[in-house]
Amino acid sequence: MAAWLGSAGQHYSRALASPRLTVSFFVLMAAGALLTVHGDADPTLAMLPPFALLALNLAAAIATNVRFRADLPLLFFHLALLALVALLAVARLTYFDGATILTSGTAFEGNLVRDQRGPLHGDAVRSLHFGNEGFTENFPERGKFHATYNRVRWWDEEGKSRFAEIGDDRPLVLDGYRIYATSRRGFSPLFYWQPATGAAGYGTVQLPDSDSAGLGPTTEWPLPNGPKVWVMLELDAPSAQLRVGQRADLGAQKMRHHLVLRVGERRLELRPGESVDVDGGRLTYVRLASWMGYRIVYDPTEPWLVATVIVGIVSLLWFYARLLRRSGECVLLEVKQLCDR
Repeated sequence: MAAWLGSAGQHYSRALASPRLTVSFFVLMAAGALLTVHGDADPTLAMLPPFALLALNLAAAIATNVRFRADLPLLFFHLALLALVALLAVARLTYFDGATILTSGTAFEGNLVRDQRGPLHGDAVRSLHFGNEGFTENFPERGKFHATYNRVRWWDEEGKSRFAEIGDDRPLVLDGYRIYATSRRGFSPLFYWQPATGAAGYGTVQLPDSDSAGLGPTTEWPLPNGPKVWVMLELDAPSAQLRVGQRADLGAQKMRHHLVLRVGERRLELRPGESVDVDGGRLTYVRLASWMGYRIVYDPTEPWLVATVIVGIVSLLWFYARLLRRSGECVLLEVKQLCDR
């Protein structure tokens, strides 16, 4: 190794392997954290310089330290540590962590309510094809949540629709993206809008999260080519809506309710199937549905990170087991010498 590096190479390698450079890593990490918390710096870009420095430091230490190359478990441990640093950097450059909301019976069309990604991650997430087919919540005891089972439809490369059941711990995997159901869910009234001019169509309003047994959440919805409509959900018999056992889609299909609408100065109440004329067209309340929040995660380095950690742990155990064995042999040798005297 020394002959291959040459005198100049050995000089620079020893400089890069210096423990002082390792200390610089922690200084740069602290500076990057401060820039991220108190400034507008991107966390990934702020952490790349210290991780690159640490990778160089480790590589140089492996190349120049004879002890590492002569001791196989120690070499494996440092190689695993170097691979871990490199994989963490790649993970931050390519990761994606986003969220979307889908009303039951609708499909994902690339709309995201949260979008966090590495600088090298593309826009393939918007081409995912899956839809929300409704969910079931399990409450074995009154008021105590147990699990959510969300049925989703997805389309393969041939365009054939398939089904899967997912949860917050069991994802649907599409093109490397892991799609999880979350604890975010709510009601979603379905309307039919007939404008005075233009094409008619269906639309949904995704009301905010609600677990209340009284007044439901509210939101404001601008109708296409029409006025803004303020929508609120009210239950007709709140005491009868307590959740027990299993409940499908928040109990939206069986829930006795009505909607309160405010259009300008007008206050209106609508039940499923009822219509009202507003400025610009006619609005019909079709039915009450539900929506589910989804978390979409992409990290191609995860299995490699797990494998690298396992290699590091095994090599470290190997190293210390050998030390303990040698120490035990030394103790036995000393005892034998004492007995011989």
